[in-house]
Order: sequence, then structure tokens, then C-alpha cells
Amino acid sequence: MSVLKKRKWIFWLSALVLIVAVPITIFMQIIIHSNVPELAEGSIEQRYAQQGSYQVKVEEIKNTSGEALFRIYYPAFQGDESYPIISWGNGTDATPDRYDELLTHLTSWGFIVIDSYSKTTGTGKEIVEAIDYLRNENQLANSLFYQKIQMEHIGVAGHSQGSTGVINAHTNYVSGSLIKTVVSIALPNLKHCDPEDVYDTARITVPFLIMGGTRDFLISPVSTNQLALHSTNASTPVMMGMAKGAAHTAIEGNGGNHRGYLTAWLRYQLLDDREAMKAFYGDSSEMMHNPNWMDVIQANMDEK
Repeated sequence: MSVLKKRKWIFWLSALVLIVAVPITIFMQIIIHSNVPELAEGSIEQRYAQQGSYQVKVEEIKNTSGEALFRIYYPAFQGDESYPIISWGNGTDATPDRYDELLTHLTSWGFIVIDSYSKTTGTGKEIVEAIDYLRNENQLANSLFYQKIQMEHIGVAGHSQGSTGVINAHTNYVSGSLIKTVVSIALPNLKHCDPEDVYDTARITVPFLIMGGTRDFLISPVSTNQLALHSTNASTPVMMGMAKGAAHTAIEGNGGNHRGYLTAWLRYQLLDDREAMKAFYGDSSEMMHNPNWMDVIQANMDEK
């Protein structure tokens, strides 16, 4: 092969590589990285996306072998006050570190948040075990959390595999009856679930929030979220929305596109926060008319 021909061959090969690589790079940027829009000034979403008023402390729970079991975020205790709890479900291969800013944020709004160190939470087992751990601690006189927990106000929220886990925690375990609200974020299409992680939203009996993202069209497309909503019981209060520009991992870190309404929903459901309620209550609710959210649907959200 002549030098000239060899150079031409290299040129066209390089051009072909660029033609293939550039679109792939752009595609990966779209599905991995989120675009977080500006929140409307004075909106409920903006208010609850801001840091709450409680100082946050953290407790690490280990077994006798020193293995990390749970991380607990809690408001700095001042007296005899008690708080609702949120049991968090990690996504695949994730630990509390991946959600540290978000869980700190939720705690600053008056919750005790517990997260398992499990990287496979799809069955709901670890999420329920976290609830049972705090229930036991609430009854031990020598525990840091003695009588600090409102056991009648328990919520679960999770991401990706953890979003299936919170559903299964509520529907498949005895302690699931203690759960008063379920939040699934980036809920996977059932075809992506291992057999033991398969969920059934028809069995949910408490208010249910489904949060997705418009850039999460491979794992949790809008059709998956809609199916989860439409499969619920006819009387179950349920709401869904796709955060504009949010990718599958948008909830990681500080909670990104989902932080404001996630916080507001939990305040509404577990603390009867009337201001937070306005984001979801009825056809005139803020989320129904927020241009940063697409495909917003609700059912049975006009009943207090």
C-alpha cells in the first residue's frame, strides 16, 4: 500500500470513528447528566428545595464485627420532641454516601432518616429492617432514639432498585403496614427487575408518589411510570410527574430536580403540612401546573 493510500485510509477510518463516537457521547451525556431548571420564585417547590431549620446530626450503626449496617440522620435533639421517620432505599450498588446531601436535606425539615448500607434493596427487606431497628431503639431506655420516633408516621422513599424496594417493603412484609406513604423515584420498567424485586402497585394502600425524569427513557420511561400509576387500586391517592431534564441519577447528591417536591410530599403526608399540601392537592395544585414537570397525573388527591 502506498503512503498516500495509507494516509487516506487512516483519514477515512478516523472520520468514521468520529461519526460514530460523537453521537454516542452526546447520547450518554443526555441520559446520564441532568439539566436542573431554575425554580419559580416563591413557589412551594422552591421553598422545600431550600434547607430546613433543623440542625442535622448523623449516627453510624455497625454490627459486632464492625460492619456498617445503617446510617441515621436526625435533628439535633433539644428536649422531649419526636419525629417521623423515613426509610430510604438505595439504587443498585449505591450506599448512603451517594445520597448524603439529599438525606441531610430531608432531615433538616424535621425527619429522622435511616438508610441501609445494602447495595441491593429491591426486595424491600433491608428497608423494613431499618424500620424495625428504629422501632426497637424507640423502646430502649438507654438508646439515643428512645421515645424520639413517631412510629405512627413512617414513610419510605427510594431510587431505582430502591424504588421497587419501597413498594415491596410496604406490600410484602408485616411491618409494611406501619408505612403511611411510599415514594418511588426512577422506578424501573418491570423487565429490568430481578424476579425477587418485581413490584405490584395494585397492592399499595397508602398515598403513593411516583417521580421520574424526561431523560430517563431507557430504565424508567414515562410509560413505566404511567403503568405504575394506573395499576394502583381505584381508591389509592397517587400522583406522578416527570421532572423536565432529569436523568436516571438526578436524585443522587443533593436530590436535584426532585428535592423540592419530594420534601414537600413527605412533609404533607407525615407532618400534615398544609403549605406543602398545596403542591399536590386537587386539580389546581402547583405540581399540576409547573412547567418544570411533564406528564403530571393524579388520582384521589382531592380528598384530605
